[in-house]
Amino acid sequence: MIWRRLLVRSDSTIADLHYILQIVMGWEGYHLHQFIIWGTRYGIPQPGGVWFPHDPTQVRLADFHFRLRERFLYE
Repeated sequence: MIWRRLLVRSDSTIADLHYILQIVMGWEGYHLHQFIIWGTRYGIPQPGGVWFPHDPTQVRLADFHFRLRERFLYE
């Protein structure tokens, strides 16, 4: 397993986090993606891709009140 630990500001949005991950991983954003947090999908809609019920530029990480070592999925 390969993993990285990032320190990200709590006022970062879901969209900010996606762009941060793209830079850190050296990716160029060519693939569809989503975050799954507490069973809800979040992402940036792309033409021909999946629709998401929440605006990723408005959902801040602080809104989740994550606990220490709590996890979510980015795929």
